[in-house]
Amino acid sequence: MVPSAVMFDLGQVVLRWVPERAFEKVMDAAEVPAFMERVEFHPWNKENDRHDDLTQSEADWIARFPSDAARMQAFRTYFDHTVTEMVPGTAAIMAELQQAGVPISALSNWSGELFTRTRARWGILNRFNDIVVSGWEGVVKPDRRIFELACERSQRDPAEVVFIDDTAENVEAAINVGMQALHFTSAEKLRADLAGLGLLGPRLPLTRPIYHWTPREVWREALTAGAYPWSARGVGFIAEGFVHFSFADQLQHTRQKFYADLGAADLVLLRLDPAPTTPVVVENGYPHLFAPLPLDDVTEVSVETVDLDA
Repeated sequence: MVPSAVMFDLGQVVLRWVPERAFEKVMDAAEVPAFMERVEFHPWNKENDRHDDLTQSEADWIARFPSDAARMQAFRTYFDHTVTEMVPGTAAIMAELQQAGVPISALSNWSGELFTRTRARWGILNRFNDIVVSGWEGVVKPDRRIFELACERSQRDPAEVVFIDDTAENVEAAINVGMQALHFTSAEKLRADLAGLGLLGPRLPLTRPIYHWTPREVWREALTAGAYPWSARGVGFIAEGFVHFSFADQLQHTRQKFYADLGAADLVLLRLDPAPTTPVVVENGYPHLFAPLPLDDVTEVSVETVDLDA
């Protein structure tokens, strides 16, 4: 059967998860690996994927290592720091699939409590039609029941669905349920695999520059910090999942709509010339960059030098 829908794992496929970051808030980074091994963090965390609320699980864990209680509590306290970034390239593939009319959903081993926090922060997750989370269901991958449940929720026969996971065991389990499955190693390979299945066509690189307006003070702060955390005026990149850009012939409209209260001296216009691999997808006529704005690749330009009809 030709696949007609795609289902993504989340951790290490869509979002980068680095649990060490939580413990680094309360101890030296060099001490963290040994600490996590000593308190058996990974077995404990794997079991958490079955649970919604972690209060009792954390209490039972600490009871085994009471002298480490304060440091062990750092995982829940600082969990938000463990989801560090979007996996490069995956979000653009999700957007391309949507543009092609391919439904996308997600299936993840994640505690309900911690996933709720993550979903509230990362806007890219709002693109999924449905997300099945093990902690809400009480069953985890590679148990076939959660794959069957995810297909049922998506109203798809397993053979219609391509499942993507970074863990080979889960890929094999999906295949055993009747799904088509891909082992994720990089977004570049994933896109090629999806194209091979007929779900995506060849990537068409943009051959013209794209532009981004930003308040001058915001741009100064970004240059000082070495990072630009914004998607659009007042909207963070994490919350949106991409950076808003415009083509030249859209600049006047964009400025009037979002920056009419700022004079020319208070605005910066940034130009980006996308490379063939730059994760830009045109949605609703506007180019969206599915990566943080690259400070070294943009150029500050004057609107007077831009051909507004291009």
